[in-house]
Amino acid sequence: MAQISTYASIQTPTLDDKLIGTDVENENLTKNFTVSSILSLQNVDLTNVLSATSYADQEPSGLDSPLQVTFGAAQNTASDAVMLDSAGNITFNQTGTYLFNGYATIERQGSSGGVASLLFRSLINGSQASTIKGFDLGNTQIMIPYEVTVPVKIETAGTVLTWELLRDSSGVNSGGIYSHTTSSSWDNVPSTHFDIYKLG
Repeated sequence: MAQISTYASIQTPTLDDKLIGTDVENENLTKNFTVSSILSLQNVDLTNVLSATSYADQEPSGLDSPLQVTFGAAQNTASDAVMLDSAGNITFNQTGTYLFNGYATIERQGSSGGVASLLFRSLINGSQASTIKGFDLGNTQIMIPYEVTVPVKIETAGTVLTWELLRDSSGVNSGGIYSHTTSSSWDNVPSTHFDIYKLG
């Protein structure tokens, strides 16, 4: 048999073609592997385990008073991978890696004048989990969609994820998360929404 380097032709592989490799889990035996079996190792199984939506307007009670963001009615139970309560606590009942995609409709309503400074943060078990996000709103009736996608690695069952909104005292006491009723045939715009996907 000639050395592999001497083969001149380059072929396009099919999924059923075989490659030679070493089976390290079986005494380093030389074995054939199909192209499809190797490609399948790269597949990521992503399953939506929870979706939630709220149409409730959410406003902090005053300056520097954090408001826990809610996402609608309670869903799922302790037997599910993830559950939500009506206060906005997202509890991960199973360990693993998750993908959180969240949305909020940021707006300033009420009186004009000055600039409102709105801040967001996420918390894991009550401790800040990432950087603070901020919005300065100098005018009323401007709707800003805010969307964030973050991976969440859960190593302990029972871990709780929450989100908070704050009107910072560097600005005026105005602004929050609001829903919008549309006049078209499209659905209304929610105040908040999220999807959580589990990997594997």
